[in-house]
Amino acid sequence: MTIAFQKTEEWFAFHDSQGNAIERKTEIRFDPLTGESSRLVYDAGLAIAPPDLREAAEMTSGAKCPFCPENLLKITPVFPSEIAEQGRIFQGDAVVFPNLFPYSKHNGVAIFSAQHYVTLEEFTAAMIKDAFLAAQRYIASVAAADPQARYASINWNYLPHSGGSILHPHIHVVVSEQPTNDQALIQEKAAAYRQQYGTEYFTDLYETEKKLGDRWIGECGDVGWMHAYAPKGHNDFQAIFSRAHSLEELREQDWLSFGEGLTRIFAVLTEQGFASFNAAVNIPIRPEARQPVHARLIPRFTLGMLHTSDINFFQALHREPLSYKVPEDIAAKARIHFGAAE
Repeated sequence: MTIAFQKTEEWFAFHDSQGNAIERKTEIRFDPLTGESSRLVYDAGLAIAPPDLREAAEMTSGAKCPFCPENLLKITPVFPSEIAEQGRIFQGDAVVFPNLFPYSKHNGVAIFSAQHYVTLEEFTAAMIKDAFLAAQRYIASVAAADPQARYASINWNYLPHSGGSILHPHIHVVVSEQPTNDQALIQEKAAAYRQQYGTEYFTDLYETEKKLGDRWIGECGDVGWMHAYAPKGHNDFQAIFSRAHSLEELREQDWLSFGEGLTRIFAVLTEQGFASFNAAVNIPIRPEARQPVHARLIPRFTLGMLHTSDINFFQALHREPLSYKVPEDIAAKARIHFGAAE
């Protein structure tokens, strides 16, 4: 087990308008797997105000929303019979159907329920479990019908700040012959790690972070949560399914545990003023991938009266994430919400 947490510091020295000396630190951290860097930058007191979307919810719900009950079975498309005998996949209140504007060879959309606007506080573990279990069933159907399908992920744009174009809560299930850049990099680096050390990276990360405790948050069932050492956002929560190393090893209980953990993470976001996020769950389709199911979640927001995006040239063009928040501090806040799950 060899997980290396590396960082360096840079200091910017200047003077204020009165001639007083000022120093500001930028801490550059390197991802333990990929080596990619991210920067912890000076926080002048980031204050986030969650958007009020109640009026938007009223204006876009019901007959105006393709995912609401009035339209769901009339407007949404259907899968071919080899993917879903009924054309769609149903699990509790969740429904999976094809994306009209696909990102990949196979792209399903799963709604959580009939409720058009669900706040973070209103999500339940059971609601999350049903949607992600339905997504898993879709991936399994695709894998059985298409042997070329090798890469699968479940992705969540929650609310408009995250890039979500429809307010009704939904997730994207993407299955492809080709990996995304992130999936390809993780696969390459994880294989190199396994060859060098003879162990699996995410399992080692799970065990190392749990032992160290600095960024460890807690567990719900067999799903462990921690904050990323080199964050991709102003919070960056990672989840590792310790006993599920492929699609076929995922159990319904795992999704319930994941949902329970997510509701606690949502509480951490809420108390900081965050309301929107991007999340992704990577699921190895074939057992030979030898990699646990793992997830990542970062909040999305805007700043100030101009509603400035939280992403600027550093993230968009230099591919260098910035964070005003210190991972160890956020992990300490989050641990409070996981106390009962230890």
